[in-house]
Amino acid sequence: MFELLPGIGVLLPDGVGTLRFGMDGAATRRTLAGLGQVRSPGGLDATWIFTVQWGDLELTACARGDRHDPEPGDLLMAYVVLSRAGHPRRPIPGRGVVGRGAPGPAWRGPAAVPVVLDGIDLFGYPAAEVLEALGDDRYPELHFQTAVPGGYLPGVSFQAEPPPGAGVHTAAGTGAPDLACYEDMWTTGRHDWQLERTSSGYRIVMKGDPPMDLLMCHDALADQIAANMLAAGVEVVAGHPAS
Repeated sequence: MFELLPGIGVLLPDGVGTLRFGMDGAATRRTLAGLGQVRSPGGLDATWIFTVQWGDLELTACARGDRHDPEPGDLLMAYVVLSRAGHPRRPIPGRGVVGRGAPGPAWRGPAAVPVVLDGIDLFGYPAAEVLEALGDDRYPELHFQTAVPGGYLPGVSFQAEPPPGAGVHTAAGTGAPDLACYEDMWTTGRHDWQLERTSSGYRIVMKGDPPMDLLMCHDALADQIAANMLAAGVEVVAGHPAS
């Protein structure tokens, strides 16, 4: 069982310990290694990113920052993503992590491994029931990936409160990576990307055979990038049908 601890981090299963916000990269990797083999594919919106699979779930931990930060070793863990496993991902050098195949929101049943917040198994019940149980005043640092109607949550991202003065390339006062660092995605490199229309917005996809879905730790940044890509006329395609 994974337990989300707002303001603290994630209590890991099997007595491994707690993955805490504010850990440096080395400590984060050592902690995740207690669950299994740690992968380090790099990330678009994080200077370091580590991923490990446990059962049918995948845990990804990210630093706050961006690829232009001069001292990546000083960056601390600020984001965690827990998602349903099953869609293999590969790194794109200098870009990020992308997922292959159908989109995650097609899950029609519960995860085998519980992910608990305030006694509620987030992946154990249909998404509508989970969100109703959490209520309108649920933690603002949580972001739930959209599920298909009647489906189960495909993933949840969990972040720490932005620390003051976080990084020289963050947007002022937000702790988020500077959007200008990624403008080639809707300017000089826009023909390499497309937007896939979904029920909740747009998914950022790198063109190829097959096309590859982009995994990002920072949800607000992903929304901003998609908005700029739309404004610049980046190609929009229909989403995968739910399965």
